[in-house]
Amino acid sequence: MKEFAIYTGLRLVLFLVSFGILWVAFHTWLSAWPLALLALFITAILSLFVLRSARDRLAAKIDERAGRIASRMEAARAAEDED
Repeated sequence: MKEFAIYTGLRLVLFLVSFGILWVAFHTWLSAWPLALLALFITAILSLFVLRSARDRLAAKIDERAGRIASRMEAARAAEDED
């Protein structure tokens, strides 16, 4: 699923950029764990706005795939009822 890999990669890049900026700014005051947690929090908020189009493409692909599976299940159920 290409869209999933793209979205996950973009989230990872966003996390690494956030962590890098926080590391440069605050590494003398905080250790890596608090900076990583803060970077995760920042990434979660930023991804809502920055990655909206990638998330929408992923959601559309998931919805399309779920629709195909549901139609196949319905066709199998109908064929079973005919027997």
